[in-house]
Amino acid sequence: SSHPVCNTIMLFGVIICLISVILLGIDGRFVSPEEYPKICQARAWLLSTGFTLAYGAMFSKVWRVHRFTTKAKTDPKKKVEPWKLYTMVSGLLSIDLVILLSWQIFDPLQRYLETFPLEDPVSTTDDIKIRPELEHCESQRNSMWLGLVYGFKGLILVFGLFLAYETRSIKVKQINDSRYVGMSIYNVVVLCLITAPVGMVIASQQDASFAFVALAVIFCCFLSMLLIFVPKVIEVIRHPKDKAESKYNPDSAISKEDEERYQKLVTENEELQRLITQVC
Repeated sequence: SSHPVCNTIMLFGVIICLISVILLGIDGRFVSPEEYPKICQARAWLLSTGFTLAYGAMFSKVWRVHRFTTKAKTDPKKKVEPWKLYTMVSGLLSIDLVILLSWQIFDPLQRYLETFPLEDPVSTTDDIKIRPELEHCESQRNSMWLGLVYGFKGLILVFGLFLAYETRSIKVKQINDSRYVGMSIYNVVVLCLITAPVGMVIASQQDASFAFVALAVIFCCFLSMLLIFVPKVIEVIRHPKDKAESKYNPDSAISKEDEERYQKLVTENEELQRLITQVC
């Protein structure tokens, strides 16, 4: 099993992240200055919680694979309990909600207008000047809150990268897509390490900033979903009458010893049935 509920949580988080991209493209042309702070807060909530749900589901899987392999030495019959996966995602989301609620209550994001020096117009010869203005979402202690958010996300990114590397060659019957989840974690970590600093550097160039961040989020989401769901779809197409989950991982198939034991039981059962019919 690949724990479909975890995959659903991951997909739900990806959808939330993609919705946040739409909000990133909304500026003063579409909303009034009074409504703009709500857009700022919605961006932070959607992008942060969407990331936590999507990445948290991946993180919980590699964490359980790591824990399973370390405990399997002492308890070979140990099974991966689904509720532990969901508890870990809930824990990560709870930390996220505490940070976001504190930010929302004590120092909410507001509309900040940045002005630039006067410029000459390009398309007219009239004696006028243009003063460019750029809207930002900021709070009084913006750096502190961003540091908390980035610190928490960075911690689970680094820890997830470590776990994905540690379990890169491990296959577990109960979580049979762990290798693809590890590849998705590599993808998320690399893109986050590139997008976060570059996005902060080019924040004053609104078109370039939006294009870069939006493309990074969309590419990261779709690549992660391709890595996790495309192999499952391929197996369903190849084996429509079989259980795709068991075919998906060769290690989850029936072993040679189990097959021999099964054949022996079938033979003994047939002999017993023949003896019963002879007695009757």
